[in-house]
Amino acid sequence: MKNVVKKNLGIIFPFLLLLVLFVVFSIVNGQAFFNAYNIRSIISKMIPLTIGAFGLLFVVAQGSIDISTGANLAFSAAVAGTLVGSLGVIPFMLLTIVIAAAVGFLNGVLVAHFKVPSIMVTIATMITLKSFQVMLTRGRLVSFHPSTLELNKLEIRIIILLIATAVAIYLFSYSKIGYGAKFLGENEVAAAYVGLKTKWIKVIGFLIAGAFVGLAASLTSAQIGGLSSQMGQGYELRLMMAVYVGGVPVEGGSKSSVAKVLVGALLISILESGLIIANVGSENVALIQGILLLASVALMIRAESRSAADRAKAEVEVAAQ
Repeated sequence: MKNVVKKNLGIIFPFLLLLVLFVVFSIVNGQAFFNAYNIRSIISKMIPLTIGAFGLLFVVAQGSIDISTGANLAFSAAVAGTLVGSLGVIPFMLLTIVIAAAVGFLNGVLVAHFKVPSIMVTIATMITLKSFQVMLTRGRLVSFHPSTLELNKLEIRIIILLIATAVAIYLFSYSKIGYGAKFLGENEVAAAYVGLKTKWIKVIGFLIAGAFVGLAASLTSAQIGGLSSQMGQGYELRLMMAVYVGGVPVEGGSKSSVAKVLVGALLISILESGLIIANVGSENVALIQGILLLASVALMIRAESRSAADRAKAEVEVAAQ
């Protein structure tokens, strides 16, 4: 039994944490946590987080990382809002997706073709995009067309989430893009050896990540009624938490899945809501999130190390026979 728990620690941990959060917040916050308004709020705020995390999954699965998601979210909304913000919700949504996908494509090209580590590329992208965002907003709130507020309706947000989930499941679980990304995470050399276009897979993975962030950007803009200089701040941390806390391995590979991202996004949304209701300060919320992310990553690495050691031991035993 003990060995079974150790082998499946990455799967058990998110659900155990979810149970702990429900118990703790039900005790600390009581009825305030389970009322209809708070549940609707959790679902509404969870949707942009989940959609962005779907995109990040395509990058993490291949063993890379994207730190620029928060800056990309704000930048794509700023440019789209400036160009077509007065034309209505559909042009705005489409342009945010295109712009964010273009940023993701650029990241992918730099990572795949110029062999620059993904963390360095996306940090540089983050700094650059944040500068452009400040220049566009000039530190003030920029309002968009009133029709953009239609995206705040929970029914519409749920429909968008369902469509995004279906697309993510298809691309990640049933297409060559998803298979290739997971293969890269397992062994990039082997992937190239069997004929996979590894550079193409990396570029497309980053492009998809950008496209999902662009969709999340339109929903986030509707949530705050426009664009502010603070938009996207901390978004990359929340996405990484949703992915890693959900149980996706740090090095990616075949154990990555859309379902794990959904569980992780739900966990983070419940955590944030519970802490806010408990009147925990924003700086302490960030501290708790950082500790949880660090603990989750350490746990995933430890679980993968044990799994690798068990596989090596089993191979030695088979060879000895």
